[in-house]
Order: sequence, then structure tokens, then C-alpha cells
Amino acid sequence: MQEEKNNGTANVPVDNLESLFLDSQETYQEAQTRTAEENKGFAKTEFFKLDKLGTYRLRILPAIPSPDGSTGRKSYEHPVHQMLLEIEKPSEGGKPQCVYVNAVRATDAAFPLDIIDTYRKAAVAAARETGDEKLAEKIGGGSFGGGLKFSYVHCMYVFDMNERSKGVQLLTLSHSQYKELDDRKFKLWQKKLGKNPGYPCPISSVKDAYPVEIEKKKNGQKTEYIISIDNESDPDELSIEELTTLMNTPRLPEVVIRYTRYHLGATVEFLKQCDTKYGLQVMGTEEMKEAIATLEAELPKTDTSSFSFDKRNKDAKENAESSPLSLDMLLDRFDRLQEQSLGDKTEEGQELRAMIRTFIEQEKLGIRVTRTTTNEALLDMIENQVQKQGEAPEPQASTGTDETPAREPAATGEQAAEESAPRRRR
Repeated sequence: MQEEKNNGTANVPVDNLESLFLDSQETYQEAQTRTAEENKGFAKTEFFKLDKLGTYRLRILPAIPSPDGSTGRKSYEHPVHQMLLEIEKPSEGGKPQCVYVNAVRATDAAFPLDIIDTYRKAAVAAARETGDEKLAEKIGGGSFGGGLKFSYVHCMYVFDMNERSKGVQLLTLSHSQYKELDDRKFKLWQKKLGKNPGYPCPISSVKDAYPVEIEKKKNGQKTEYIISIDNESDPDELSIEELTTLMNTPRLPEVVIRYTRYHLGATVEFLKQCDTKYGLQVMGTEEMKEAIATLEAELPKTDTSSFSFDKRNKDAKENAESSPLSLDMLLDRFDRLQEQSLGDKTEEGQELRAMIRTFIEQEKLGIRVTRTTTNEALLDMIENQVQKQGEAPEPQASTGTDETPAREPAATGEQAAEESAPRRRR
């Protein structure tokens, strides 16, 4: 009994007890490392938005090493395939409402398969069997045209050099934008290496990185992004405090390549609705059932998240906070629909309208959506309000629906847009 009370220490010499405790105590460095790792789970990622016209000056941040100095990927960016899932909420009549979930390709997260890829191949084959080549082409194409092809983007951590106090933010570039930045980086790097063979990366190194500038401007009907490197300025050196903050930030893969039971549930619901939209029955096939079961079995048992249309659901709230709609998403989708001559009355145009309505509610903008207001006019009004944010407080008007006419007889939706918004497109 005595041995049980002293927890097995009866045989430990008294003079060794102190050394046992001393050897098990954390050092300052160990305590810092442990605390930083534990706090990462509670760190909220801030997303950098290119919502306004103008020039953004960014400090690209280097890859974050592990405490032992190792890095899985030394590049300042991390690529990922992703898709914005538009899922219609169940409703009894009235205007349909949607929720949006940003899902990554499961194979990017080291899972053996992705059920969107599986569905896409099966759906294309099913459409061709019925002789509907147009539908097969649509399904196999990009999501902007109503298809199921993942977009390919590159994510990186940055400081906003105009508001550096905001700390580390996550910037997402399309593949073409990233290639433009990378090409300019290599051209500048080659020049630097001619004078100094050991010169580090000129946009992401700790001490010798130059600011990256992204200019957002209008060119006719299109929104353009011009990327350059300001090598006329002095190189920007990260401080010890900034490096410490960066070390305490989750590594890029942990943030941008997350696939959970929440995402699986959302994707299953999305694909069921695709069956309805495409007039197919792919989700009922054994191939799809096996693919879903395989992926579900691969997810960790500790992952207890689940997809729900209820905004009060914890997982739904967290996902909405981590992947909100942005003005850039709306503008990009509008531009692509314009290129394909798909107007507001088409299925794709109505999908964009639903996204616009959700964005207005998300940002609590004082914009009324009416029957007569075109998608272009709504985007102009949104852009105008975003431009004015921070300049002067705007009165909040009530937000209506497509079925609600404007209350003021003096101006229709288009007239209001003409009077108050800078014209984006002519």
C-alpha cells in the first residue's frame, strides 16, 4: 500500500529525485515552441482582398520552417486545386437561397481519391451515352461555365505594406497571375545573380526582398491585374518580431489544404444537386457509392465535423468565416460569362445573381436588388460602395429581393447605378 501511495518512488534514491524533476522541466525555448504549436489551432487566417481599384504594395513572406529548421516545401507559395461549391438550401417556395463552400481537391490533401473527379468522369461518360455532347462538354469544363473542373490557384502569406500592422494575411493568385509574378521574379533574380552569385529570392527572402505591386484597373469590360516588382525601392528586411509572428503562424498547407468531413458532406450534397441540374443519376451508381465510402473511411475518426444548412451549426460558421465570397470572385465570374456571351437570364447568369445577393447580405451593403437591375449594374453599385468604405459612413438602405420593386419612384435600379457608381463596363 505504501508503494501505491508514493507512486512507485520508494525505490528512487532521495538525492536523485531533484534531478528527475529538473530533467523533466521545460526550457524557455521548449515552452515557446509548445505554446506556439498549441496556439496555431486557434489562429484565425486573415484573407487579403483585392477589392478596390488601385495599386497594392505587398511584402511576400518566405516559407515557414519547422523549429528544427526543416521545410517540406521551400517555395513562398503553395499550389492547390479548389472549387467554390454553390449548394441550394432546401426551401418551401419563394426565391432559392444558396450556401457556398470552398472545397479543395481531396487528392491534394493526400487522400486516395476525390469524389468530384470521380463524378465528373462518370457524368461526362453518361452524357455522351445519351448523345448529349454539349452537356458532356459543359460538365467537363470549368466551374464558371457550370462544369466540374477544379481551378488551380497559388496561396502565399503577405504583409500589406500600406497597413503592415494588420500582420500576416493570405493572398490567393490565379495560376496565370502567379506565372506572371514568377516570370518577373526570375528575370530580376538572374540580374542579381550576375552581380552576386549567392543572391536570395528577390521577392520572399528575409533580408533582400523587394515589394511586389499589384495594380487593379479597368480595361473596357474586363478587370485587369498588372503585377510588377519595385526593385527601385530599398530591399525590405523582416524584423525579429515579424519572423517570430510568422513562426507562430500555421504553415500554408495546414491552412489551404484542409479536407474534412464537413467538406465531404457539402460535396455529396452538391453532387446530388448536380444530378438534378444535369438530368443524370450518377450518384446512385455503385462507383460513386464506393468512392464516397472509401473517402469517408480515410478521414480521421477524430474529425467530428459535419455539413449543415443551419447557420448556427459550428462547422458551417467556421467554414463561412474561412472562405467568404469576395468581390473578385463575382467580377471574375461576370467577366467569364461575358466572354461566353451568357446573359443574366441564362442559368449561369442566375447563379451569378444568387452569389451577388449572398455577397450583399454577407457584407451588409445598402443595395436593393430589383427585377430591373442587371447583374452589371449591381456589380457597379457594389464596387462603388466598396470604393467608398472608409471615406465616409454610408446610410444603410433596406435590401430587397428580385420580386421587390424599388421604393423610390424617382430612380430604377439602372438609374441609381448610373447616378452613383463609376461605370465599370461600357
